[in-house]
Amino acid sequence: MSVNSKSYPHPVLGNADDAKGSFAIDFKYELGREAVVLDIKFNLQNGNIEKLVGQKKADFVVETECRSTFFRKSFSTINRNERFSIPARLLRERVRVSFYICASEDMKNYSPSDAHADYQNIKFDIEKGDVVAIGGSCSFIAEKSFDPLRPPVSSLMSIREGRSHGGPMEIDYHTDKIIIELSKEDWKNYLEVKKQGIAIGTLHASIVFPVLVDAVFQVRIGSNEYEDSAWFGRLEAILDAKGLREKEPFEGAQRILDNPVARNFQSVNSMLDVDLDKEYE
Repeated sequence: MSVNSKSYPHPVLGNADDAKGSFAIDFKYELGREAVVLDIKFNLQNGNIEKLVGQKKADFVVETECRSTFFRKSFSTINRNERFSIPARLLRERVRVSFYICASEDMKNYSPSDAHADYQNIKFDIEKGDVVAIGGSCSFIAEKSFDPLRPPVSSLMSIREGRSHGGPMEIDYHTDKIIIELSKEDWKNYLEVKKQGIAIGTLHASIVFPVLVDAVFQVRIGSNEYEDSAWFGRLEAILDAKGLREKEPFEGAQRILDNPVARNFQSVNSMLDVDLDKEYE
């Protein structure tokens, strides 16, 4: 789960060191033909807020958003384990899911005893709907054929022939997939090399890998320029599913491509072995 610290007018659990305790989420989802089911476990460790939920003065809130279909809806519950269903036709591509605990009624003189020292002896007026805890956010791809644990590179990027006759490759991040354009000369050589199965590792290491490193970096910094692109959401889902969100882009890209440098050496050694065999024919 990713958590971004914000400035609130009152202490919020999970926002920096506003309050002691924790609010963590176990999240799973099921993609069906008719519905997408969100399976959620809320793990709350904070006496004050647990009491509010127990008294039905606060709810666990799940906010879902799909920009591709303009769908947005919030679900609330007081149960620690809950399942929510969304019609599959309302979701497409990336779906963002955020988790909160919100006041379900107005509360006067709110002053949690486990808040940071900066808030001691200060009382707050909490209105219905105000956030008292944040559990972070995550995203998934609402597409049954997409598996973020075994994602094909083709789900993120495409290699095409460019307009220039020579020169370096060019990258376009502003489309659904990252477009890698090779010069006409490089494209011709690329097609020839691609025919040789043993050279796939070399192609990944020399073309796909450096582009993926930069793409992972764009996701890590939360680039506003590309966040609406399909590749951005898919890559974000891959990083979350593989537990790579906090890894450096260089390491993350290597893990996604299953160590392309090692496979590059294997490809080169295989080609060398073929040449040596030919030498003694």
